[in-house]
Amino acid sequence: MKPGVAQWYWSHMAGALRVLDLGCGTGELGRFKPTGAEVHGIEIDPAIVESASAHEIVQTWDLDDLAPLPFPDASFDAVVAKDILEHLQRPWQTVAEMRRVVRPCGVAVASVVSYRAFRTWSDYTHVRGFTMRSAHAMFSDAGWDVVHVWRMGGIPLTARLNLIRLVPPLLGFPPFDWLWTSSYELLARPAKL
Repeated sequence: MKPGVAQWYWSHMAGALRVLDLGCGTGELGRFKPTGAEVHGIEIDPAIVESASAHEIVQTWDLDDLAPLPFPDASFDAVVAKDILEHLQRPWQTVAEMRRVVRPCGVAVASVVSYRAFRTWSDYTHVRGFTMRSAHAMFSDAGWDVVHVWRMGGIPLTARLNLIRLVPPLLGFPPFDWLWTSSYELLARPAKL
């Protein structure tokens, strides 16, 4: 994760001091965290856990396991699920667990691969792709109020030049959308009971 991408995620979690990073990879979200923030990571690959531990408090965990996440209810100010839900057999279960472990005033920021065949199936580990509507519905059904859904993708130089904020408006134009939309990003808050 480039610093500009990490800043984009952190900008949607303003004020979050305790964050859960699902599928944390090498812990880049924690590497670029604001001062005072604590990031807990979940990663399936034990070899990657060691390198992620330099930036996050990480543990090995299989999100496709039927067991609940290894955290108490309302443990986190925010949960990040970047590019992980499309790899899971039951992503709705993970989204419900995200809801359980986030505080009532917390937030979720998630990224899911778009439904387009060349995006979904270019990675053989993907189980499914999502439309904006299906991603929104999955979060709503799990007890989230989806605040916003937008398109994201790797438009050349935007991360390097720290212009990530320009990506969603640019992808609103059909030619750019077709060329570069690779995922949908969701911002969600716990629904009021």
